[in-house]
Parts: sequence; structure tokens; C-alpha cells
Amino acid sequence: MSYLQETRLWFAESGDAFVGAEPAYFNPGEFPWVSEIEANWEIIRDEFAALLKEHSTQLRPYANESMTSSDPSSWRTFTMMFWYRRNRANCQRCPKTWAMLQSIPGLCAASFNLLEPNTTIKPHFGDTNAIVRCHMGLEIPAPAPQCGFKVRDEVRSWEPGRFLMFCDAHQHSAWNNSAQRRYIMVLDVMRPQFAQQSRAIASRVQASVSYGVALQRSPWLRKHCRSGLGRAVLFRLLQWRYRLQLATQR
Repeated sequence: MSYLQETRLWFAESGDAFVGAEPAYFNPGEFPWVSEIEANWEIIRDEFAALLKEHSTQLRPYANESMTSSDPSSWRTFTMMFWYRRNRANCQRCPKTWAMLQSIPGLCAASFNLLEPNTTIKPHFGDTNAIVRCHMGLEIPAPAPQCGFKVRDEVRSWEPGRFLMFCDAHQHSAWNNSAQRRYIMVLDVMRPQFAQQSRAIASRVQASVSYGVALQRSPWLRKHCRSGLGRAVLFRLLQWRYRLQLATQR
């Protein structure tokens, strides 16, 4: 199945199980921009290596602290863009990479991702089927099954300089059972059939992520806004906040 095939838009926060016909993995050959990025992957790898030496503290633990099998800091990211919201300082720290990524049609998120040795990212579902999630290997300490990635029932290995592209809405997990760190670049690309809804999709997902983090950190919100009217009001406020930020971003 092509990533271009029309499917029903799905969001995890709706509470409905994802039953879309999307395959576990998409074919990178369907994306014209992939070959250019892969041809220049060593530039990205080297710029990220230099960034690690100077700005390693800018890699932040994933917001959902329950996602890893060990310490939350064992899975860290360096974000350049998250649902169209750019981190200008981080983009400036890796200018060659960011210049290449701006040519990708529909790019809505970009980050570098570190997974420590002997760490598993637990099986989970993504936020929506509106995107194609793309992993490009930078430093891969071992192939599967020692260090690998699973979408539904299919396990694959990352490879340096090559993309894995998959449907984030399906259940997926990752692990690094080697003795070295694993580094990848992660991109999210809006599927063309949802491009006209991109702002609404982005604000809805950002509201959902922020809502989950707020509940995780605030006992008061867990008590008063977990469901019903409180949840609806908080979610709508977050959604309008992100719509405004997207509308005013330059």
C-alpha cells in the first residue's frame, strides 16, 4: 500500500483503537527527497557528533517518563522542530542539517535521538496516522536482534545512512541491548492527503501531548481534569494556544 492512499484520519486521544489499513513500513523509494538526504548522511552524522561535544546537555529525556525500561534519561532527544514549531537555537546549532531538511515536502518534526545501552522503549502507539515517521541511522552499534525496531510483528534493523519509514499509529517498540549508544535522526512528514488539515492536526496532537504531560506532573489536574468537562476545557485551551502559536510563527 502507498502512503498516498486515502485513509481515515485517526488520533490516539480519541480513545478508538487504530484499525487503519496502513502497512507497518512504507517504501522509502516512494519519497523523491530520500536519496538526497541519504547521499549526504555523513554531513548530518558529523554535524551531530560535533553538536554532542558542545551541547550534549541539550538532549532532553522523552516527556513520557514511563516509556523506557530503565531511567527516563536513557532515551533523549535534541529537537529542531516539533509539529511545525521550530526551536530556532537548536536549528542554528546544526545549520547544514537544517538547511537540507527544509527541502523536504511536508516536514513537520525533526530531531536527533539517543538510546542508551541495555534500554528498551516499550511498545506504544503514536499520536496520529497523518504522518510518516522516518528514522535514519547515524550510529548503530549492532543489527537486530541485538539492536532493533519493531512495528506490529515485523522487526527491522537500522542502518547508517538509510531510512526506515513507518506508520507511527501502529504499535511499535525499539531496543538497544548492545554496549554502545544508538543514535538516529527522526523526521515526521505529513502525508499529502492530510496537508490541508495540517494546522488543525498539529494543534490537536500538541494539545494531546501537553495534556498528558500536565496530568503526569500535576496531582491537582489528575483529580479535576482527567475526564468530563474539566478535560474538555483544558484540552480546548491547549489546542487554541498551539493554533495561535502556529499562526504567529515566522
